[in-house]
Order: sequence, then C-alpha cells, then structure tokens
Amino acid sequence: MVRYGRAVFAVNRDLAGQSPIMTENFTENVLPDLLAWRHAEGAGALVTLVRKSASGPRPLGSQLAVATDGQVAGLISGGCVEAGIAAEARAAMAKGRNRMVRFGEGSRYVDLRLPCGGAVDVYVDVTVTNKALAQVAGAMDARCPVVLVTDTEGGGSHLEEPGRGDDAIFATTELAWWDTTTFRRLYRPTPRLVLAGRGPIVAPCAHMATLNGYEVVVLTDDPPSSIGRGAEMLRLTRATVASVEIDPSTAVVSLFHDHEAERPMLHRALASPAFFIGALGSRTAHTARLADLREDGLDEAALARIEGPAGVPIHAATPAEIATSILAGVIRAYRARRPSVEAHAESMW
Repeated sequence: MVRYGRAVFAVNRDLAGQSPIMTENFTENVLPDLLAWRHAEGAGALVTLVRKSASGPRPLGSQLAVATDGQVAGLISGGCVEAGIAAEARAAMAKGRNRMVRFGEGSRYVDLRLPCGGAVDVYVDVTVTNKALAQVAGAMDARCPVVLVTDTEGGGSHLEEPGRGDDAIFATTELAWWDTTTFRRLYRPTPRLVLAGRGPIVAPCAHMATLNGYEVVVLTDDPPSSIGRGAEMLRLTRATVASVEIDPSTAVVSLFHDHEAERPMLHRALASPAFFIGALGSRTAHTARLADLREDGLDEAALARIEGPAGVPIHAATPAEIATSILAGVIRAYRARRPSVEAHAESMW
C-alpha cells in the first residue's frame, strides 16, 4: 500500500515502480504516521531523499514513512519509485539494518528509470529511535525548528536545536544538506497564513492555503459557515488581532475593503517577524494606505514590507482568481527566503 497523507492506495509489492495516484491530502510531515506504525507494529522505516543528480519533482530531504506491511506516507519522487522504496524499506526492517539505495542511472534496478533522468539516493533508516522522532514531532508542534543529524555511515542520529551551530540555517526553507558523511534534515514549523478581513475573497484564500499545507487562521466577522473546514476562525476584535501568533514562518494578508479597519492588523503584522505581509486593494488604495500608516509614525523600511496590491499580477477578476494570485505571492515569498545549500548537497556525488 502507498499512502499520501491520509489516503491509501494499493501498489505492486515488487519493484515494478507503478505510480500511485497523488491526492490533495499530501503531507510533508510523515513522522506522526511513522510513530503510530511503530507503536502499533513495533517497527517502521524513515526513508529520506539524500542525493539527486538531476531536477525532480521533490526537494532534497523529502521523506517517506514505511510500515511493516508496506504502507507508505509521504512522497519522494513523482510516484515512479515509491513501490521500490517500500520494498527496500521492508527488507531493511526485516534485517534491522539501515541502507543506502540508488534508483535511476547507476542503480542495480535497471528496470526502474526516472522520467526526469539522472538518479536519486535514498537513505533507509530503521534504527532512528522513537524518542528522537517524538522529540522532532514535539518541536514541530511547538513551532520550533530542529535538525535531525544522521551519520549515514555509522547509522547514529541526534538532534540539533537553535543555538547550536549556525542559527541562520533555521531561517532557510531548504529541507536538508550534507556535512561530510552526516546528513542534516531540517524540520521547521508548518507555514501559517493569517487572514484578516471580510468578504468573498476570504473563503477561497483560506481553502487554497489549506490545500497547500498551510495552517490557516482567519480573523473575520463573516459567518463560520462561509469559510469552510480546515481553518481556525477567530472573531475579529482588537484583542484577537493583538494576540494572534505570528512567527517567522507566518504570512499575514489583510483582506479588508474598508482600509481604515485594516490598520490594527497591519500594525500588528509590521511589529512581527512575518515573512510576508500583503494587503488587498488597488495601487491607488495602497498609496493612500501608506500615507495613513506614515501618519501613524511608521517609517519607510516598515512600509516597504507591505505588498500592495497583494499577489502575483495575473489580471485576476473573480474572488477565486484573486485568492490564487494572493496565495501565489505568499508561496513565492516563502520559497525565495533561503540560501543555496542544495548546491553543496549535490556536490557530494
């Protein structure tokens, strides 16, 4: 079985490499599944993409969790080698030893080719402790970044927390990098989107963000039924604006048409380390917005953080199109804020 998120699909148990169907329930965090399987079955493998020689659909550090019966949570390729990876993981669990496996060029599996070309190396870890996995899961729940450091030759693993080593690396959105024979996999907080405002753009924006794996918090006067499931809803008040949590993995978007009403939220966002701040409205409205905020005493450096009109210019006309544009801008900002550490990883070939 191969599972993406919460959906389960049957695949061949041999190495035929059939592509399972991807679903909207895909999750980057496979640790809850792995811990649940280990507690229920006594074993489970954590498989990590540690090298790739060509472009591919998934970044370095992408992971699978594999159960003893072959169930898989996560995604490492576009679905072309997951069945083979699951078979390797089950074999590793049977022997109780970690292993490095290559798929694609140079692999012993000549019948499994990557459509994108090149090759990928995956590290199958069956000895990483439940304690280490639970610590990582706990750090993610607390929205604290943590790195799992694995010695791919010796097989040991340990955690590295902020304050130990290069703190700047915890601001990156890269998932992983190499340091000689040790592989570092960063587990960072799930990106969060805080939406504040009213009207028809709020619901599609919240829905699309949820589909993209964001935690969504909506501050609105709109009825809860208009927003749908998957988002945390808070009544729009000065108290909730002041108390909503905004950390470096949080984006804030103002969706007010009454721009006087948005000022408390923008002040709150500008006082935070949010990686993106956007506001709805035309260029003319944005010019007026900035003038109002200058009168409030905000300087030009602060005002430059506000993207207005929010979103990628796609000539959006409907609420759903505007929401698509806004979310594209959020994702662009999130993915752009990183140093190039993957180049170092690929130099390890």
